[in-house]
Amino acid sequence: MEKKKKKKILKIIVIAIIVIALLVAAGFGIKKWYDGYIEQKATEYDWIASHTTLTDNNDIGDNVLTVSRNENISIFNMNYQKVMDELIDTRLESGYYTFEAPLLIVNPYGTNTTGLNIYFTDESADYDLNYKISVDDEDIADFERVAVNNGTDGSYAYQIIGLVPGYTNTLKLELTDGDEVINEQTLELNIPKLPTNENIEVTIDTEDGDSTEELADGLYTFLGWDKNYTANTYVYDNNGTFRAELVLDGYRSDRVINIDNNLVYSNSKNTLISVNPMGKIEEAYTLDGYEMHHDYVYDEDNNRLLILANKLGTDTIEDHVISLDLESGKVTDLVDFRDLLPAMYDMAESPEGGNTYGGDELDWLHLNSLSIVNDDDIVLSSRELSTVIYLSDYDSNPTIKYLIADPSMYEDTEYEDLLLDKVGDFTSNAGQHTITYEEDDSLDDGQYYLVMYNNNYSASRTRPFFDWSNYEGTGDYKNGEKSMYYKYLVDENENTYELVESVDLDYSSIVSSVQDMDNGNMVASSGMSHSFAEYDSDGQLIKHFEYPAKKYSYRVFKYEYENWFE
Repeated sequence: MEKKKKKKILKIIVIAIIVIALLVAAGFGIKKWYDGYIEQKATEYDWIASHTTLTDNNDIGDNVLTVSRNENISIFNMNYQKVMDELIDTRLESGYYTFEAPLLIVNPYGTNTTGLNIYFTDESADYDLNYKISVDDEDIADFERVAVNNGTDGSYAYQIIGLVPGYTNTLKLELTDGDEVINEQTLELNIPKLPTNENIEVTIDTEDGDSTEELADGLYTFLGWDKNYTANTYVYDNNGTFRAELVLDGYRSDRVINIDNNLVYSNSKNTLISVNPMGKIEEAYTLDGYEMHHDYVYDEDNNRLLILANKLGTDTIEDHVISLDLESGKVTDLVDFRDLLPAMYDMAESPEGGNTYGGDELDWLHLNSLSIVNDDDIVLSSRELSTVIYLSDYDSNPTIKYLIADPSMYEDTEYEDLLLDKVGDFTSNAGQHTITYEEDDSLDDGQYYLVMYNNNYSASRTRPFFDWSNYEGTGDYKNGEKSMYYKYLVDENENTYELVESVDLDYSSIVSSVQDMDNGNMVASSGMSHSFAEYDSDGQLIKHFEYPAKKYSYRVFKYEYENWFE
Protein backbone atom coordinates (compact mmCIF):
# COMPACT_ATOMS: atom_id res chain seq x y z
CA MET A 1 0.00 0.00 0.00
CA GLU A 2 2.81 2.37 0.91
CA LYS A 3 4.45 1.75 -2.46
CA LYS A 4 1.22 2.47 -4.34
CA LYS A 5 0.75 5.64 -2.31
CA LYS A 6 4.22 6.89 -3.17
CA LYS A 7 3.66 6.06 -6.82
CA LYS A 8 0.40 7.99 -6.80
CA ILE A 9 2.04 11.01 -5.17
CA LEU A 10 4.86 10.89 -7.71
CA LYS A 11 2.32 10.75 -10.52
CA ILE A 12 0.53 13.79 -9.11
CA ILE A 13 3.82 15.67 -8.84
CA VAL A 14 4.73 14.85 -12.44
CA ILE A 15 1.28 15.91 -13.63
CA ALA A 16 1.60 19.15 -11.62
CA ILE A 17 5.01 19.87 -13.11
CA ILE A 18 3.64 19.27 -16.61
CA VAL A 19 0.65 21.50 -15.94
CA ILE A 20 2.87 24.26 -14.53
CA ALA A 21 5.21 23.97 -17.51
CA LEU A 22 2.27 24.20 -19.89
CA LEU A 23 0.93 27.22 -18.04
CA VAL A 24 4.33 28.90 -18.08
CA ALA A 25 4.72 28.15 -21.79
CA ALA A 26 1.24 29.44 -22.42
CA GLY A 27 2.06 32.53 -20.38
CA PHE A 28 5.18 33.17 -22.41
CA GLY A 29 3.21 32.58 -25.58
CA ILE A 30 0.47 34.97 -24.50
CA LYS A 31 3.06 37.57 -23.47
CA LYS A 32 4.88 37.22 -26.77
CA TRP A 33 1.59 37.55 -28.65
CA TYR A 34 0.59 40.55 -26.53
CA ASP A 35 3.95 42.25 -26.98
CA GLY A 36 3.68 41.79 -30.74
CA TYR A 37 0.10 43.06 -30.66
CA ILE A 38 1.10 46.20 -28.71
CA GLU A 39 4.13 46.76 -30.93
CA GLN A 40 1.87 46.73 -33.98
CA LYS A 41 -0.82 48.88 -32.37
CA ALA A 42 1.78 51.42 -31.26
CA THR A 43 2.39 52.30 -34.92
CA GLU A 44 -1.27 53.02 -35.71
CA TYR A 45 -2.62 56.55 -35.67
CA ASP A 46 -5.81 55.88 -33.68
CA TRP A 47 -3.99 53.90 -31.00
CA ILE A 48 -1.29 56.55 -30.67
CA ALA A 49 -3.93 59.27 -30.45
CA SER A 50 -5.71 57.43 -27.62
CA HIS A 51 -2.46 56.84 -25.69
CA THR A 52 -0.86 60.28 -26.01
CA THR A 53 -1.85 63.39 -24.06
CA LEU A 54 -0.55 66.82 -23.10
CA THR A 55 -0.68 67.21 -19.33
CA ASP A 56 0.11 69.91 -16.80
CA ASN A 57 3.49 69.45 -15.15
CA ASN A 58 3.72 71.79 -12.18
CA ASP A 59 6.98 70.15 -11.12
CA ILE A 60 8.62 71.92 -14.06
CA GLY A 61 6.73 75.21 -13.83
CA ASP A 62 3.40 77.01 -13.74
CA ASN A 63 1.20 76.29 -16.76
CA VAL A 64 3.86 74.09 -18.37
CA LEU A 65 2.71 71.06 -20.34
CA THR A 66 4.61 67.84 -20.96
CA VAL A 67 3.79 64.80 -23.06
CA SER A 68 2.42 61.59 -21.58
CA ARG A 69 2.53 58.69 -24.00
CA ASN A 70 2.59 54.91 -23.88
CA GLU A 71 6.18 53.66 -23.62
CA ASN A 72 5.76 51.61 -26.80
CA ILE A 73 5.15 54.69 -28.94
CA SER A 74 8.23 55.83 -30.85
CA ILE A 75 8.73 59.51 -31.51
CA PHE A 76 10.16 58.46 -34.90
CA ASN A 77 6.79 57.11 -35.99
CA MET A 78 5.32 59.74 -38.30
CA ASN A 79 1.84 59.05 -36.90
CA TYR A 80 3.10 60.24 -33.51
CA GLN A 81 4.32 63.48 -35.08
CA LYS A 82 0.91 63.93 -36.69
CA VAL A 83 -0.93 63.27 -33.42
CA MET A 84 1.26 65.79 -31.60
CA ASP A 85 0.56 68.43 -34.26
CA GLU A 86 -3.16 67.91 -33.76
CA LEU A 87 -2.92 68.03 -29.97
CA ILE A 88 -1.09 71.34 -30.17
CA ASP A 89 -3.54 72.74 -32.75
CA THR A 90 -6.47 71.75 -30.53
CA ARG A 91 -4.95 73.64 -27.61
CA LEU A 92 -4.29 76.71 -29.73
CA GLU A 93 -7.83 76.68 -31.16
CA SER A 94 -9.52 76.20 -27.80
CA GLY A 95 -7.69 78.98 -25.97
CA TYR A 96 -6.36 82.45 -26.49
CA TYR A 97 -2.66 82.57 -25.69
CA THR A 98 -0.82 85.85 -25.24
CA PHE A 99 2.77 86.78 -24.57
CA GLU A 100 1.85 87.20 -20.88
CA ALA A 101 0.12 83.80 -20.81
CA PRO A 102 1.59 81.64 -23.61
CA LEU A 103 1.16 77.97 -24.36
CA LEU A 104 4.29 76.26 -22.98
CA ILE A 105 5.20 72.66 -23.90
CA VAL A 106 8.44 70.87 -23.09
CA ASN A 107 9.76 68.80 -26.01
CA PRO A 108 6.39 67.95 -27.58
CA TYR A 109 7.83 66.15 -30.62
CA GLY A 110 10.39 64.21 -28.59
CA THR A 111 13.45 65.29 -30.58
CA ASN A 112 15.07 67.74 -28.14
CA THR A 113 14.95 66.69 -24.49
CA THR A 114 15.25 70.18 -22.97
CA GLY A 115 13.59 72.17 -25.77
CA LEU A 116 10.69 74.42 -24.72
CA ASN A 117 8.04 75.30 -27.30
CA ILE A 118 6.27 78.64 -26.80
CA TYR A 119 3.12 79.70 -28.66
CA PHE A 120 1.11 82.93 -28.47
CA THR A 121 -0.78 85.46 -30.61
CA ASP A 122 -0.15 89.18 -31.04
CA GLU A 123 -1.39 90.80 -34.23
CA SER A 124 -0.25 94.34 -33.40
CA ALA A 125 3.21 94.07 -35.00
CA ASP A 126 5.99 91.74 -36.10
CA TYR A 127 8.14 91.45 -33.00
CA ASP A 128 11.38 89.68 -32.13
CA LEU A 129 11.84 87.46 -29.08
CA ASN A 130 15.05 87.91 -27.11
CA TYR A 131 15.68 85.48 -24.29
CA LYS A 132 18.19 84.88 -21.52
CA ILE A 133 18.64 81.69 -19.50
CA SER A 134 20.26 81.92 -16.06
CA VAL A 135 20.88 79.36 -13.31
CA ASP A 136 22.15 79.76 -9.75
CA ASP A 137 25.66 78.48 -10.44
CA GLU A 138 28.64 80.80 -10.83
CA ASP A 139 30.31 78.29 -13.16
CA ILE A 140 27.45 78.50 -15.67
CA ALA A 141 27.26 81.69 -17.68
CA ASP A 142 24.00 83.16 -18.92
CA PHE A 143 22.83 82.03 -22.35
CA GLU A 144 21.33 84.77 -24.54
CA ARG A 145 19.84 84.42 -27.99
CA VAL A 146 17.19 85.83 -30.35
CA ALA A 147 14.73 83.04 -31.14
CA VAL A 148 13.46 82.29 -34.64
CA ASN A 149 9.70 82.82 -35.03
CA ASN A 150 8.01 79.93 -36.83
CA GLY A 151 4.51 81.39 -36.69
CA THR A 152 2.71 83.44 -39.35
CA ASP A 153 0.08 86.19 -39.54
CA GLY A 154 0.26 87.38 -35.96
CA SER A 155 0.95 83.98 -34.44
CA TYR A 156 4.26 83.32 -32.72
CA ALA A 157 5.90 79.92 -32.29
CA TYR A 158 9.38 79.38 -30.90
CA GLN A 159 11.58 76.55 -29.69
CA ILE A 160 13.72 77.80 -26.80
CA ILE A 161 17.13 76.17 -26.79
CA GLY A 162 19.59 76.24 -23.91
CA LEU A 163 17.76 75.18 -20.75
CA VAL A 164 20.12 73.44 -18.32
CA PRO A 165 19.07 70.02 -16.97
CA GLY A 166 19.16 69.46 -13.22
CA TYR A 167 18.72 73.16 -12.44
CA THR A 168 16.03 75.75 -11.83
CA ASN A 169 16.30 77.88 -14.97
CA THR A 170 15.30 81.53 -14.95
CA LEU A 171 14.05 82.30 -18.45
CA LYS A 172 13.70 86.00 -19.21
CA LEU A 173 11.68 86.75 -22.35
CA GLU A 174 11.70 90.13 -24.10
CA LEU A 175 9.35 91.01 -26.94
CA THR A 176 11.13 93.70 -28.95
CA ASP A 177 10.51 96.01 -31.88
CA GLY A 178 13.96 96.98 -33.04
CA ASP A 179 15.80 98.24 -29.97
CA GLU A 180 12.59 98.92 -28.04
CA VAL A 181 11.37 96.38 -25.48
CA ILE A 182 7.59 96.11 -25.94
CA ASN A 183 6.92 93.56 -23.23
CA GLU A 184 8.82 91.20 -20.95
CA GLN A 185 8.28 88.42 -18.47
CA THR A 186 10.28 85.89 -16.46
CA LEU A 187 9.57 82.17 -16.06
CA GLU A 188 11.00 79.73 -13.52
CA LEU A 189 11.51 76.25 -14.96
CA ASN A 190 12.78 73.21 -13.05
CA ILE A 191 14.40 71.11 -15.77
CA PRO A 192 14.98 67.46 -14.78
CA LYS A 193 18.34 65.76 -15.14
CA LEU A 194 18.96 63.92 -18.40
CA PRO A 195 17.66 60.35 -18.22
CA THR A 196 19.84 58.97 -20.98
CA ASN A 197 23.61 58.92 -20.44
CA GLU A 198 25.29 58.87 -17.05
CA ASN A 199 28.55 60.21 -18.49
CA ILE A 200 27.04 63.43 -19.82
CA GLU A 201 27.88 66.34 -17.53
CA VAL A 202 26.24 69.76 -17.53
CA THR A 203 29.63 71.48 -17.62
CA ILE A 204 32.89 70.18 -19.03
CA ASP A 205 36.41 71.32 -18.19
CA THR A 206 37.87 74.22 -20.17
CA GLU A 207 41.27 75.87 -20.36
CA ASP A 208 42.14 79.09 -22.17
CA GLY A 209 45.00 79.10 -24.65
CA ASP A 210 47.48 81.84 -25.53
CA SER A 211 45.37 83.33 -28.32
CA THR A 212 43.20 86.31 -27.46
CA GLU A 213 40.98 85.88 -30.54
CA GLU A 214 37.25 85.34 -30.05
CA LEU A 215 35.70 81.89 -30.37
CA ALA A 216 33.53 81.44 -33.44
CA ASP A 217 29.76 81.75 -33.07
CA GLY A 218 27.95 78.47 -32.71
CA LEU A 219 27.46 75.45 -30.50
CA TYR A 220 29.82 72.50 -30.19
CA THR A 221 28.00 69.33 -31.19
CA PHE A 222 29.07 65.92 -29.87
CA LEU A 223 28.43 63.10 -32.34
CA GLY A 224 28.68 59.62 -30.81
CA TRP A 225 29.69 60.50 -27.26
CA ASP A 226 30.89 57.25 -25.66
CA LYS A 227 28.59 54.84 -27.45
CA ASN A 228 28.23 54.87 -31.22
CA TYR A 229 24.95 53.02 -31.14
CA THR A 230 23.15 54.34 -28.07
CA ALA A 231 24.39 57.90 -27.65
CA ASN A 232 22.26 60.89 -28.49
CA THR A 233 23.69 64.11 -29.94
CA TYR A 234 24.77 66.60 -27.26
CA VAL A 235 25.20 70.34 -27.79
CA TYR A 236 27.42 72.65 -25.70
CA ASP A 237 28.12 76.37 -25.74
CA ASN A 238 31.44 78.24 -25.83
CA ASN A 239 31.72 78.01 -22.04
CA GLY A 240 31.42 74.23 -22.03
CA THR A 241 27.81 74.17 -20.76
CA PHE A 242 25.17 71.73 -22.00
CA ARG A 243 22.44 73.39 -24.10
CA ALA A 244 20.56 70.65 -26.01
CA GLU A 245 20.15 66.92 -26.57
CA LEU A 246 18.96 65.62 -29.94
CA VAL A 247 17.31 62.24 -29.41
CA LEU A 248 18.34 59.34 -31.66
CA ASP A 249 17.25 55.77 -32.25
CA GLY A 250 20.19 53.40 -31.98
CA TYR A 251 22.89 55.10 -34.04
CA ARG A 252 24.92 58.29 -33.65
CA SER A 253 24.57 61.20 -36.06
CA ASP A 254 27.59 61.55 -38.34
CA ARG A 255 26.74 65.17 -39.15
CA VAL A 256 23.91 67.63 -38.54
CA ILE A 257 23.11 69.44 -41.79
CA ASN A 258 20.90 72.51 -42.21
CA ILE A 259 18.80 71.98 -45.34
CA ASP A 260 15.99 74.43 -46.14
CA ASN A 261 15.97 75.54 -42.50
CA ASN A 262 15.50 71.99 -41.21
CA LEU A 263 18.08 69.89 -39.40
CA VAL A 264 18.81 66.68 -41.30
CA TYR A 265 20.72 63.92 -39.52
CA SER A 266 20.92 60.16 -39.10
CA ASN A 267 18.93 58.74 -36.21
CA SER A 268 19.44 55.01 -36.85
CA LYS A 269 21.77 52.90 -38.99
CA ASN A 270 19.50 53.08 -42.01
CA THR A 271 17.29 56.14 -41.47
CA LEU A 272 17.68 59.90 -41.55
CA ILE A 273 15.20 62.49 -40.38
CA SER A 274 14.45 66.09 -41.30
CA VAL A 275 13.47 68.10 -38.21
CA ASN A 276 11.90 71.55 -38.44
CA PRO A 277 12.82 74.46 -36.12
CA MET A 278 10.02 73.55 -33.68
CA GLY A 279 11.40 70.03 -33.29
CA LYS A 280 8.85 68.24 -35.48
CA ILE A 281 10.07 65.43 -37.74
CA GLU A 282 8.77 66.40 -41.17
CA GLU A 283 10.42 63.66 -43.22
CA ALA A 284 11.96 60.28 -42.50
CA TYR A 285 14.12 58.52 -45.06
CA THR A 286 14.92 54.81 -45.09
CA LEU A 287 17.96 53.32 -46.85
CA ASP A 288 16.59 49.91 -47.76
CA GLY A 289 19.42 47.43 -48.30
CA TYR A 290 22.10 49.71 -46.82
CA GLU A 291 23.47 50.93 -43.50
CA MET A 292 25.30 54.19 -42.91
CA HIS A 293 28.74 54.59 -41.46
CA HIS A 294 31.08 57.53 -40.78
CA ASP A 295 29.84 60.31 -43.05
CA TYR A 296 27.33 61.95 -45.37
CA VAL A 297 27.33 65.34 -47.11
CA TYR A 298 24.72 67.47 -48.84
CA ASP A 299 24.79 67.83 -52.62
CA GLU A 300 22.83 71.08 -52.86
CA ASP A 301 22.74 71.24 -56.67
CA ASN A 302 20.91 67.92 -56.83
CA ASN A 303 19.10 68.12 -53.47
CA ARG A 304 20.49 64.81 -52.28
CA LEU A 305 22.82 63.34 -49.72
CA LEU A 306 25.97 61.46 -50.65
CA ILE A 307 26.46 58.76 -48.03
CA LEU A 308 29.17 56.30 -47.06
CA ALA A 309 27.34 53.00 -46.66
CA ASN A 310 27.52 49.27 -46.18
CA LYS A 311 25.64 47.23 -48.74
CA LEU A 312 23.80 44.55 -46.79
CA GLY A 313 24.28 40.94 -47.80
CA THR A 314 27.83 41.39 -49.11
CA ASP A 315 31.07 40.12 -47.59
CA THR A 316 32.71 43.56 -47.31
CA ILE A 317 31.90 46.76 -45.44
CA GLU A 318 32.68 50.48 -45.68
CA ASP A 319 33.46 50.50 -49.39
CA HIS A 320 30.28 51.90 -51.01
CA VAL A 321 29.04 55.41 -51.79
CA ILE A 322 25.30 55.84 -52.26
CA SER A 323 22.98 58.81 -52.81
CA LEU A 324 19.64 59.66 -51.23
CA ASP A 325 17.32 61.90 -53.25
CA LEU A 326 15.60 64.14 -50.68
CA GLU A 327 12.64 64.81 -52.96
CA SER A 328 11.76 61.25 -53.95
CA GLY A 329 13.55 59.26 -51.25
CA LYS A 330 15.22 57.17 -53.95
CA VAL A 331 18.49 55.46 -53.01
CA THR A 332 21.14 54.90 -55.70
CA ASP A 333 24.32 52.85 -55.37
CA LEU A 334 26.97 55.04 -56.99
CA VAL A 335 30.35 53.49 -56.22
CA ASP A 336 31.63 50.06 -55.22
CA PHE A 337 35.34 50.49 -54.56
CA ARG A 338 36.06 46.84 -55.19
CA ASP A 339 35.61 47.76 -58.86
CA LEU A 340 38.11 50.63 -58.60
CA LEU A 341 40.86 49.16 -56.42
CA PRO A 342 40.59 45.41 -57.03
CA ALA A 343 44.29 44.69 -56.41
CA MET A 344 44.17 46.36 -52.99
CA TYR A 345 41.02 44.41 -52.18
CA ASP A 346 42.66 41.14 -53.23
CA MET A 347 45.69 41.79 -50.98
CA ALA A 348 43.58 42.35 -47.86
CA GLU A 349 43.50 39.65 -45.19
CA SER A 350 40.68 38.92 -42.75
CA PRO A 351 41.99 39.66 -39.25
CA GLU A 352 41.58 37.26 -36.37
CA GLY A 353 38.43 38.00 -34.43
CA GLY A 354 36.72 39.66 -37.39
CA ASN A 355 36.41 43.36 -38.17
CA THR A 356 36.42 46.15 -35.59
CA TYR A 357 32.64 45.78 -35.16
CA GLY A 358 32.86 42.04 -34.41
CA GLY A 359 31.53 40.88 -37.78
CA ASP A 360 33.03 38.68 -40.47
CA GLU A 361 32.80 41.19 -43.33
CA LEU A 362 36.12 42.39 -44.72
CA ASP A 363 36.83 46.03 -43.85
CA TRP A 364 39.57 46.37 -46.45
CA LEU A 365 39.16 50.09 -47.25
CA HIS A 366 37.42 51.71 -44.29
CA LEU A 367 36.15 54.91 -45.90
CA ASN A 368 35.61 57.46 -43.15
CA SER A 369 34.82 60.80 -44.81
CA LEU A 370 33.96 62.45 -48.09
CA SER A 371 33.77 65.98 -49.50
CA ILE A 372 32.15 67.32 -52.65
CA VAL A 373 34.44 69.03 -55.17
CA ASN A 374 31.93 69.81 -57.92
CA ASP A 375 29.03 68.21 -59.78
CA ASP A 376 31.27 65.42 -61.04
CA ASP A 377 33.96 64.85 -58.42
CA ILE A 378 34.34 63.96 -54.77
CA VAL A 379 37.31 63.38 -52.50
CA LEU A 380 37.33 60.60 -49.91
CA SER A 381 39.47 59.30 -47.06
CA SER A 382 40.44 55.66 -46.58
CA ARG A 383 41.75 54.95 -43.10
CA GLU A 384 42.79 51.36 -43.84
CA LEU A 385 45.02 52.51 -46.72
CA SER A 386 46.01 55.88 -45.17
CA THR A 387 44.99 57.37 -48.50
CA VAL A 388 43.13 60.35 -49.87
CA ILE A 389 41.16 59.34 -52.97
CA TYR A 390 40.05 61.83 -55.63
CA LEU A 391 37.15 60.35 -57.59
CA SER A 392 35.97 61.78 -60.92
CA ASP A 393 32.60 61.22 -62.61
CA TYR A 394 31.34 59.43 -59.51
CA ASP A 395 27.73 59.72 -60.68
CA SER A 396 28.10 58.05 -64.08
CA ASN A 397 31.58 56.59 -64.58
CA PRO A 398 33.54 56.51 -61.31
CA THR A 399 37.25 56.90 -62.02
CA ILE A 400 40.15 57.45 -59.64
CA LYS A 401 41.89 60.63 -60.74
CA TYR A 402 44.67 60.48 -58.16
CA LEU A 403 45.72 59.14 -54.77
CA ILE A 404 47.57 60.89 -51.95
CA ALA A 405 49.59 58.48 -49.82
CA ASP A 406 53.14 57.48 -49.08
CA PRO A 407 54.40 55.55 -52.15
CA SER A 408 55.18 52.50 -49.99
CA MET A 409 51.44 51.85 -49.63
CA TYR A 410 51.16 51.15 -53.37
CA GLU A 411 54.61 49.80 -54.15
CA ASP A 412 54.61 47.23 -56.98
CA THR A 413 50.91 47.74 -57.71
CA GLU A 414 49.12 49.04 -60.76
CA TYR A 415 48.16 52.19 -58.81
CA GLU A 416 51.64 53.71 -58.45
CA ASP A 417 51.04 56.03 -61.42
CA LEU A 418 47.98 57.49 -59.68
CA LEU A 419 50.01 58.89 -56.78
CA LEU A 420 50.66 62.61 -56.55
CA ASP A 421 54.25 63.62 -55.87
CA LYS A 422 55.03 64.98 -52.41
CA VAL A 423 56.73 68.40 -52.27
CA GLY A 424 58.75 68.94 -49.09
CA ASP A 425 59.94 66.86 -46.16
CA PHE A 426 57.05 65.67 -43.98
CA THR A 427 55.31 62.43 -43.04
CA SER A 428 52.33 61.77 -45.25
CA ASN A 429 48.86 61.39 -43.79
CA ALA A 430 48.34 58.24 -41.72
CA GLY A 431 44.88 57.05 -40.65
CA GLN A 432 43.40 60.47 -41.53
CA HIS A 433 39.78 61.62 -41.01
CA THR A 434 37.37 64.38 -42.14
CA ILE A 435 38.95 65.16 -45.50
CA THR A 436 37.59 68.49 -46.79
CA TYR A 437 38.01 70.19 -50.16
CA GLU A 438 38.52 73.97 -49.97
CA GLU A 439 38.76 76.47 -52.82
CA ASP A 440 40.65 79.76 -52.63
CA ASP A 441 40.32 82.60 -55.14
CA SER A 442 43.99 83.49 -54.68
CA LEU A 443 45.11 80.16 -56.14
CA ASP A 444 45.69 79.35 -59.80
CA ASP A 445 43.36 77.12 -61.78
CA GLY A 446 44.00 73.52 -60.90
CA GLN A 447 45.09 74.39 -57.37
CA TYR A 448 43.08 73.98 -54.16
CA TYR A 449 43.43 72.88 -50.55
CA LEU A 450 42.62 69.59 -48.87
CA VAL A 451 42.18 69.82 -45.11
CA MET A 452 42.14 66.79 -42.79
CA TYR A 453 42.67 65.48 -39.30
CA ASN A 454 45.93 63.58 -39.69
CA ASN A 455 45.66 61.02 -36.92
CA ASN A 456 49.30 60.11 -37.38
CA TYR A 457 48.26 56.51 -36.74
CA SER A 458 50.06 53.71 -38.52
CA ALA A 459 48.00 50.52 -38.53
CA SER A 460 45.97 48.44 -40.94
CA ARG A 461 44.24 45.37 -39.55
CA THR A 462 43.72 43.85 -43.00
CA ARG A 463 47.38 44.45 -44.00
CA PRO A 464 49.50 43.02 -41.18
CA PHE A 465 52.34 42.52 -43.65
CA PHE A 466 52.72 46.24 -44.44
CA ASP A 467 55.98 47.98 -43.46
CA TRP A 468 55.24 51.35 -41.81
CA SER A 469 58.88 52.47 -41.58
CA ASN A 470 58.27 55.39 -43.98
CA TYR A 471 55.69 56.82 -41.56
CA GLU A 472 58.10 58.45 -39.13
CA GLY A 473 56.67 59.72 -35.84
CA THR A 474 53.35 57.87 -36.05
CA GLY A 475 51.67 56.15 -33.12
CA ASP A 476 49.72 53.01 -32.35
CA TYR A 477 46.14 52.52 -31.17
CA LYS A 478 46.73 53.65 -27.58
CA ASN A 479 49.87 55.75 -27.71
CA GLY A 480 51.23 58.50 -29.91
CA GLU A 481 53.04 61.80 -29.54
CA LYS A 482 50.53 63.90 -31.44
CA SER A 483 47.93 64.07 -34.17
CA MET A 484 47.83 67.05 -36.51
CA TYR A 485 45.66 69.38 -38.52
CA TYR A 486 46.99 69.05 -42.07
CA LYS A 487 46.37 71.44 -44.93
CA TYR A 488 47.63 70.31 -48.32
CA LEU A 489 48.03 72.51 -51.36
CA VAL A 490 47.18 70.30 -54.32
CA ASP A 491 48.44 71.35 -57.74
CA GLU A 492 46.90 69.22 -60.46
CA ASN A 493 49.00 71.02 -63.08
CA GLU A 494 52.17 69.61 -61.51
CA ASN A 495 50.56 66.48 -59.99
CA THR A 496 51.86 67.46 -56.54
CA TYR A 497 50.73 67.96 -52.97
CA GLU A 498 52.47 70.11 -50.40
CA LEU A 499 51.92 70.57 -46.67
CA VAL A 500 51.29 74.30 -46.23
CA GLU A 501 49.86 74.31 -42.71
CA SER A 502 50.11 71.97 -39.74
CA VAL A 503 48.84 72.34 -36.17
CA ASP A 504 49.76 69.90 -33.39
CA LEU A 505 46.73 68.31 -31.72
CA ASP A 506 46.04 65.91 -28.86
CA TYR A 507 46.75 62.38 -30.09
CA SER A 508 43.80 60.31 -31.29
CA SER A 509 44.49 57.13 -33.23
CA ILE A 510 40.98 56.85 -34.64
CA VAL A 511 37.80 58.89 -33.91
CA SER A 512 38.49 62.55 -34.70
CA SER A 513 37.59 65.61 -36.77
CA VAL A 514 38.75 69.04 -37.91
CA GLN A 515 36.58 71.84 -39.18
CA ASP A 516 37.57 75.21 -40.65
CA MET A 517 35.14 77.89 -39.48
CA ASP A 518 33.95 80.84 -41.56
CA ASN A 519 35.76 83.35 -39.33
CA GLY A 520 39.12 81.63 -39.90
CA ASN A 521 39.14 79.61 -36.68
CA MET A 522 39.57 75.83 -36.65
CA VAL A 523 37.83 73.31 -34.41
CA ALA A 524 39.55 69.97 -33.78
CA SER A 525 38.30 66.94 -31.87
CA SER A 526 40.65 64.25 -30.56
CA GLY A 527 38.20 61.57 -29.50
CA MET A 528 40.61 59.11 -27.94
CA SER A 529 42.00 61.92 -25.75
CA HIS A 530 38.49 62.96 -24.69
CA SER A 531 39.17 66.50 -25.81
CA PHE A 532 38.46 69.11 -28.45
CA ALA A 533 39.75 72.62 -29.00
CA GLU A 534 39.35 75.77 -31.05
CA TYR A 535 42.31 77.55 -32.67
CA ASP A 536 42.69 80.94 -34.34
CA SER A 537 43.71 81.49 -37.97
CA ASP A 538 47.41 81.29 -36.99
CA GLY A 539 46.95 77.90 -35.36
CA GLN A 540 47.16 79.31 -31.82
CA LEU A 541 44.97 77.74 -29.16
CA ILE A 542 41.98 79.82 -28.06
CA LYS A 543 40.29 77.30 -25.79
CA HIS A 544 40.70 73.63 -24.90
CA PHE A 545 37.86 71.40 -23.66
CA GLU A 546 37.96 68.02 -21.90
CA TYR A 547 35.01 65.75 -21.21
CA PRO A 548 34.49 62.50 -19.27
CA ALA A 549 34.08 59.34 -21.31
CA LYS A 550 34.46 55.61 -20.98
CA LYS A 551 35.54 55.42 -24.61
CA TYR A 552 35.43 58.61 -26.72
CA SER A 553 33.35 60.97 -28.81
CA TYR A 554 33.34 60.18 -32.52
CA ARG A 555 33.37 63.81 -33.69
CA VAL A 556 32.77 67.33 -32.41
CA PHE A 557 31.58 69.85 -34.99
CA LYS A 558 30.51 73.43 -34.40
CA TYR A 559 27.23 74.64 -35.92
CA GLU A 560 25.49 78.01 -35.79
CA TYR A 561 21.99 76.46 -35.87
CA GLU A 562 20.45 79.25 -37.94
CA ASN A 563 17.09 77.47 -37.76
CA TRP A 564 17.02 78.06 -33.98
CA PHE A 565 18.56 81.50 -33.61
CA GLU A 566 18.37 84.80 -35.47
